[in-house]
Amino acid sequence: MALKVYFEHEVRAAAFQAGRAADMSEVFDMEFINKRITVFGDSIGKGITTNKGKIEMLPTCAIKLFENEYGVKIENYSAYGNSLKRLALRGKIDKYIESLDKNVKNIAVIELGGNDADFDWQAVAATPTENHNPKTEIEEFSSLYKSTLDKLLSAGVEVVPCTIPPVCSDRYFNEVISRLADGDKVLEFFRGDTGTIYRHQEMFNNEIIKNSFFKGLNVIDLRQRFLNRNDFDSLMCNDGIHPNEEGQHEMFLAAQKYVTA
Repeated sequence: MALKVYFEHEVRAAAFQAGRAADMSEVFDMEFINKRITVFGDSIGKGITTNKGKIEMLPTCAIKLFENEYGVKIENYSAYGNSLKRLALRGKIDKYIESLDKNVKNIAVIELGGNDADFDWQAVAATPTENHNPKTEIEEFSSLYKSTLDKLLSAGVEVVPCTIPPVCSDRYFNEVISRLADGDKVLEFFRGDTGTIYRHQEMFNNEIIKNSFFKGLNVIDLRQRFLNRNDFDSLMCNDGIHPNEEGQHEMFLAAQKYVTA
């Protein structure tokens, strides 16, 4: 940290002597020289928003904002519907490790978990009184998260986990679940409480935090950034699950906080 402070002081001094104010983004630009940044994410990382059921790509998503702010190019392997389980089944992490350039600092950002926590809502509606598991069971998710971190860290990769932005339960139930299946039947599965959706997602988020903590990793805490706002639902699209433009900007600010901490 002392070296960083000294470097910032030198940049400011040089800028002052050149007769202009120092832009601190220049300092942070230097931090990304000779580094390869790769994002493994879902539709949130991809910058997808929804508007009345229409899927749109946001040109000012968090990753684009970060690239523009720091003058870096990010490899974005985020995809709609992506999950940690799918990433593992397709061997994406193994292929990434095989492609590593040992001459640069490799940074992998993991923004996954929301789709793992999701259910087959039609199956739930068909038998609402029976037990149903999410697309990735919580124990499997935790194990996959741990093994993913282990693989990347063993390969010398700097890993940056992200927490899951909070779901707006009622909005997600009304705009997504009830359009995919019989909402009344699904509500029976929830025992009349749509808040179950939020609490269930939070369990998966806790596994991200727990596994990251045990590996000594700091996280980009998207969830806390959103929940710090009393009106966090205003950061979400009408589907209750995808951050809108303002929400994507909050994601960028969370990433910026991680970089400057």
